[in-house]
This record gives sequence, C-alpha cells and structure tokens, in this order.
Amino acid sequence: MSSALLENRICLITGSSRGIGLGVARVFAENGASVILHGRDENVLR
Repeated sequence: MSSALLENRICLITGSSRGIGLGVARVFAENGASVILHGRDENVLR
C-alpha cells in the first residue's frame, strides 16, 4: 500500500482489538494515518 494514500488521513477502525481490524489498524498507522481504534476489549486497545 502506498503511504501517500493514508498520509494526513483520520481513520476509524472498528473491531480493532484483534484479528483483521487489528491488522488494518497497524498497517494504516504504519503508513501515516491517524487511527482511531474501536473494539470490545479496552485493555487490549491500550
């Protein structure tokens, strides 16, 4: 994925405490996006 696509973007990722949501959140953050996490397990999201 090109970093330019996500730079200066704000992304809300649901289901981000595990699985695909967690993977997507990591990739987006690594590519310059500001990521807002949402999931059922608050302790995992920290």
